[in-house]
Amino acid sequence: MANPLDDLESLLRSRRTDAPPDSYSALLLGDPELTQRKIMEEAFEVCLELGRAARDPERITSEAADLIFHLLAGLVGADVAFDTVLDELARRRR
Repeated sequence: MANPLDDLESLLRSRRTDAPPDSYSALLLGDPELTQRKIMEEAFEVCLELGRAARDPERITSEAADLIFHLLAGLVGADVAFDTVLDELARRRR
C-alpha cells in the first residue's frame, strides 16, 4: 500500500509544474506567504483542540491533517523533500 504522505507530496510537486487554475495546492505553492499563514493558523487550531478540557478526537484528527497538508505544501514550496525531514528525525534518535 502506498504511503499517503508520499502520494500527497507527489501531487504537490506535480502542482508546481502543472498548476490547474482552480487548484488550492497550486495557489499555496505560488504564494509562500499564504502558505506560512496557513501553517501558523493550522498549528494554532491543533493547539486549541489539544488544550480543550473535553477533547474531540475527530476534531484533533481533522486539524492535524490540515496542519500536515499545509506543512507539506510549505516543504514542497521550499524544495525540501519530506524524506529529509524523516531522516533528520531518525538522526536525532541516535
